[in-house]
Amino acid sequence: MQRISEAESKEGLRDDDRGDQYEAYERTFRALEDITPDDDDEGVAVVTDWIVEQMRSTGERPSSRAVRQRGRKFCQKSGYEVSDNDWLGA
Repeated sequence: MQRISEAESKEGLRDDDRGDQYEAYERTFRALEDITPDDDDEGVAVVTDWIVEQMRSTGERPSSRAVRQRGRKFCQKSGYEVSDNDWLGA
């Protein structure tokens, strides 16, 4: 989350709904950690990189739904199953 916060500051983004959005981002990161059993948390790094890139290219934080979808895409590409009932499946 620190990388996201730093990128947000660099881009001069407003923090109108930052609290709620950060909670959703953190929930996505926890879900990725639960699904991907590796120690290096590759899924979290991939999604964090994507969030930072989105902020740089659009000047806005991606929606929590877009972040969940990016997490699901990572899991599918990596061969991890994601149920439609899971947070990442929403």
